[in-house]
Amino acid sequence: MISLRLAASLAVVLQCVFCAPQGRSGDNVELWPFGRIPITFTNTVNGFTRERVLASIQEIQFDTYSGGRDCITYIPRKNEVDYVEFSTESQDSFGRVAKPGRIGGRQVVKVTDSMAKADIMQLLMYTMGSYNAFRRPDRDNFVKTFFAKVNDTTFFKSPFDYNSVTFFYPFAYAKDPSKPTMQAKYEGEVFPWSVSLSDFDIENVRAGYGCGRVGDVIHRQNLLSGAVKCSFENDLCKWTQDSLNDFDFVRNNGPTKSNGTGPDYDYSNGIGYYALAEAHGHHNQKARLVSPQLAAGTYCLRFYYYMSGKDVNRATVNIRVGSVTKEFKALEGEQANQWNVFNDEFTVGQNFQVVLEAAMGQSDLGDIALDDVYYYRGRCIV
Repeated sequence: MISLRLAASLAVVLQCVFCAPQGRSGDNVELWPFGRIPITFTNTVNGFTRERVLASIQEIQFDTYSGGRDCITYIPRKNEVDYVEFSTESQDSFGRVAKPGRIGGRQVVKVTDSMAKADIMQLLMYTMGSYNAFRRPDRDNFVKTFFAKVNDTTFFKSPFDYNSVTFFYPFAYAKDPSKPTMQAKYEGEVFPWSVSLSDFDIENVRAGYGCGRVGDVIHRQNLLSGAVKCSFENDLCKWTQDSLNDFDFVRNNGPTKSNGTGPDYDYSNGIGYYALAEAHGHHNQKARLVSPQLAAGTYCLRFYYYMSGKDVNRATVNIRVGSVTKEFKALEGEQANQWNVFNDEFTVGQNFQVVLEAAMGQSDLGDIALDDVYYYRGRCIV
């Protein structure tokens, strides 16, 4: 989900890999001398966005620390000729970088107030000199990508890494957001939501800048280490059907029974399963999934939902304490013909359960689907 457009026809970019440590690769990408990257911010970058960029920078520096020294160091620009300038553009625009690595002179990286943390991490990786794995010669062994012609490039021989922070979700850059731009080749292999560098991301940075040593400790900070995820590939995980259901959610693969509603593909990998509340035969009825019992505290809930069809009714997130269920958030009516994300946090003072409810409308054109449900303690990472 990196925020760049490399070409008008480019549908998806996958994982980043670094150039050779000499400072220039076969693709003429320049690395930053000694891993020192001078940066500055324009006055248009507000404090919130600036703080998030700086936090991502600090995380990269911490993760890639090796051999008793920083591998990558972002420094305030004084009078350096080559430097990165963070600027802003409209809320709906994508962040852009001209090409990976050091391009010479003032190098503008555009960010937005709404940019997700993963997007910022990807932009920083790209600025450091990473290359995108859609150019990897081995990419077709792992994923199907739907774009025309790309060139191969040099890369370090690390395993293909689905956990890379630079790996895209299946619908990235889709002209039709209901159809994936990439699919896994193997059932059960899902594309996870990543907000931190993977082990191989770190190894690639170290190798690219010549600062890694065999046996060096990896200081990776996995911000989602406590997250519980269900992608519905094999079962409902620890979610259960509510005993009060009018009908049950089912695991579905591919299109639903009724044309004009529901997804054609899952969100996790484009070929897998999702949880479906099917309107056909269930008009004006409700289905619910219930989480395990959770301890009191603050939690973030994140999931993807598909609510497309002229008679889509309502989906709600509810909190159940004992026998009392209260509505937390509601999604009303059709929400565009695509997978959308729900990401919100709540605090509960007692042990509780989360209840995801799908209320059907008056016809078959009201399917509601869920996929990639995460919950974890603490505030939401966005």
